[in-house]
Amino acid sequence: KWGGIEVSRLGFGCMRLPLNADGAIDRETAAEMIDTAYKRGVNYFDTAFGYHNGESEIFTGEALRRYPRDSYYIATKLPMPRITSEAAVDDTFNEQLRKTGMDYFDFYLLHGLNGSRLEAIKNFKIYEKMQEKKKQGLIKRLGFSFHGDFEALCTLVDTYEWDFVQIQINYVDYVMTDAKALYDKLCEKDIPIIVMEPVRGGFLANPPEAVKKEMDAFEGGVVTPAGWAMRWCISMDNMPVILSGMSTMEQVAENLDTFDNVDGLTDAQAAFLDRCRDTIIGAKSIPCTGCRYCMDCPYGVDIPAVFSTYNEYMLFKNAFRAINNYAMITGRDAGADKCVACGACVPLCPQDIPIPDQMPEIHTLLSNLKL
Repeated sequence: KWGGIEVSRLGFGCMRLPLNADGAIDRETAAEMIDTAYKRGVNYFDTAFGYHNGESEIFTGEALRRYPRDSYYIATKLPMPRITSEAAVDDTFNEQLRKTGMDYFDFYLLHGLNGSRLEAIKNFKIYEKMQEKKKQGLIKRLGFSFHGDFEALCTLVDTYEWDFVQIQINYVDYVMTDAKALYDKLCEKDIPIIVMEPVRGGFLANPPEAVKKEMDAFEGGVVTPAGWAMRWCISMDNMPVILSGMSTMEQVAENLDTFDNVDGLTDAQAAFLDRCRDTIIGAKSIPCTGCRYCMDCPYGVDIPAVFSTYNEYMLFKNAFRAINNYAMITGRDAGADKCVACGACVPLCPQDIPIPDQMPEIHTLLSNLKL
């Protein structure tokens, strides 16, 4: 139960739907997946303007309109890069209503907010326009999805009132990217969290071999790696919906069984996942702990942030996230390219990392990533 409604803990993410050979959505299979989830009690469906090259909103609307409108909740998102004027806000929103065939959206999000998009919210009066749409009944609940740092999140939730916030959080990111700080801030503000990437784009369903062996041996190996990732999210408070971008019927079935039969983690299971997380984090390429003893760099390089972005990419191979994270670093003139190999940081590093030697290679790799 959430604010007068009953929403399924498992949310169906419509970003990774099955595809045909030509790259278009396999509508027959995807509709069957949605039917199966709906009949088992899933009533939260998440799409966005740009998913599947714009096809996701159209398909999701078609699939859901076969059911009574009061039996499901649809969430979609305002594509922030598209918003270059006040008029673009209304034009885009109205286009989304047409694409989905909906009269209103149950959940509406400003998509992919970070520090660089704060000015657009203000300059184009986006928040005020969304509040007006709430008054008109076109939006029932307003929130945002987030891909920024802690400071930007604080600015957003301290400046505006939100019904919910969608963040990337899982048992690895909770520590590795300090998603815990975001989680704690949202809990402090009493803002419900929609979980995205609970299995980190599929990585936690196929973790490093050492972790997979541990999971195969733990409690008879009856729980899959993806199942453990979902169980961790289920065990957390203030997370009414956990999204899963499902691509196969097998994934739908496993998620439904997990959410039907699991309430949380035992102490032993929680400790086990902590060990798995530590093994994953320990597999990083550069043994930086983020202690910041090397800072401040006299030439402005944010050494821990550079290493963190590099390590995260090497571990998860998520080019989209790496490109965006490194762009934020270089945008404040703190990238690896600012290193002049002065060596001031080297004697300060308790891990004995040859920091200046790493910087040219890291900058070359991160600045040349392609989507």
